[in-house]
Amino acid sequence: MIPSFLLAKLYVKGSLKNTSSGFEFDLKNIIDSTMLIGIGPICVGEKIYEADAIEMTVADRTITGAELSRSNPVPVRIGVLFKVSVSGNHLEAGEQKISLTATTSDIGKIKFDITDHAE
Repeated sequence: MIPSFLLAKLYVKGSLKNTSSGFEFDLKNIIDSTMLIGIGPICVGEKIYEADAIEMTVADRTITGAELSRSNPVPVRIGVLFKVSVSGNHLEAGEQKISLTATTSDIGKIKFDITDHAE
């Protein structure tokens, strides 16, 4: 099991921003290459965003959280930056705490919290 403080280092500080359809942030794999087979839920305050509201862009591939599975994984190599976009409400300006859950083929379910400022 990977400690949550190490998982939180996947988050690219300062990348949290509102978009026309919700909000987005960046992650960078600094731990080890893996296959991502699930993402979600993402929780911000009392709001919970399930896999169907989450979209990831890795290299030139964009996939929704609902499409991710063991039979349809996304390879995430070490050092790779990827964007996580969430459809839904815009975030209020100021500090936000986000809880992220994802599932990898080798480790299983991981969960970590990050804090950043939304603009």
